[in-house]
Amino acid sequence: MALRYDFDMGVVTPEGLPDAFGDLDVTGVRAERLAMFRDPETVAALKQADPAVQNFFLDSGFALQTFDSGAPPDRFPKRDEAARIAVIERLSKNLGQHPLAGADWGGFDFPSFMRSLGQSKVLEDDALLAPANRGAQADREIAAAYAASQRMRGRRRIAMAGLLIGLILLLYVASQMLP
Repeated sequence: MALRYDFDMGVVTPEGLPDAFGDLDVTGVRAERLAMFRDPETVAALKQADPAVQNFFLDSGFALQTFDSGAPPDRFPKRDEAARIAVIERLSKNLGQHPLAGADWGGFDFPSFMRSLGQSKVLEDDALLAPANRGAQADREIAAAYAASQRMRGRRRIAMAGLLIGLILLLYVASQMLP
């Protein structure tokens, strides 16, 4: 079975603090937003990968745990758009910083991950439902809401994300060619 590379931005509080620790304005401590794959098998594959691969993802803003926002496949919540772009930028920056040539990826297929990034589209937050509550009618409503949102919003960020994905893919191919 092929791995699914959809991911969402989850909130993780600093280690040792309760999840509902408090407000940044009051406590001075902020929860961190990290990218987390929805598919447990994808996370398991990364956990089997070489430490260099794991560190590449960790340093780029991923957590090796799962989180599901309720968005359908190839979609992500609009509220995550800026954070996703930041993660993609860190992936691009970190690609040349980690010794990935010849590394064992543990079944994680980086080119498939890159294709998944390129196919992902934004979804209005109010169109999200909890995965357990989603049915065929809800999926049609989500698709309709997505289509309406795409007609209304600009393409600048999506174009930027596409450019960054292309850059990451080029850097990945170049890193695989190094001895």
